[in-house]
Amino acid sequence: MVDKPGAGQPGAASDTDRSIGALVSDATDNLSRIVRLEIKLAKLEAKADATRIGKSVGEFGAAGVLLHLVAILFSITAGLFLAEVAGWALWLSFLAVTGFYLLIAALFVLFAVINLRRRQGLARTAVTTSRLMGILRGEIRPPRDQEVARDNGASAPANR
Repeated sequence: MVDKPGAGQPGAASDTDRSIGALVSDATDNLSRIVRLEIKLAKLEAKADATRIGKSVGEFGAAGVLLHLVAILFSITAGLFLAEVAGWALWLSFLAVTGFYLLIAALFVLFAVINLRRRQGLARTAVTTSRLMGILRGEIRPPRDQEVARDNGASAPANR
């Protein structure tokens, strides 16, 4: 008999008189070993991916801080540029830069409101919930398998 499952050569049994129970036991041991090794591999890969993702998030954070500093320095430069080249008062040039940023922020708010109004909500959930409530109340009968397959794309509840 093989002392350790999976330790011998494939197809070469050391003992030809092995019982079916021993063969099943070896197969079960081998299968459980494979599953354990696959789970161990998945854990190692997930840990490596999590480490890479964590490093990437940190790098994005550092880039965000640096970009914020660049935006501040650019704002000061733009304000001083307007004061120097256009001959505006210093307070007026910085007010113009601030107004520009307020305009950009207002555009972002406008786009956000437009996107929120486009949302559809939980349309399919509302349909299935209303159908379920109708079935529970006895107002409609549950669909058969053929009706479900035919009515799979329906968007409004139908009383049957």
